[in-house]
Amino acid sequence: MLEFQPGARAYLMEIRALSTDGDHNEVFVGMTVKESVWYQNYLEESFNGKTDRSDGSQEKYLALHDRHEEARQAAIAAESHSQKPAN
Repeated sequence: MLEFQPGARAYLMEIRALSTDGDHNEVFVGMTVKESVWYQNYLEESFNGKTDRSDGSQEKYLALHDRHEEARQAAIAAESHSQKPAN
């Protein structure tokens, strides 16, 4: 389960970073529940200076981050196209 500080969930929803999967679990866009939890934990550990970057986790983070950003940008683009008035 993803946990956020007050206001963080609203911000992440605003920038289209969060979604729900087919089982109604909150996830980072483009990720599974398991990946989302790992990603959030990695970020928290990284911000707290507790991340071991020698075990391959940094590469996993970067791959997830790239996939997340691609999916987030695609969601924003799709939303933008659906809001354009018909000619």
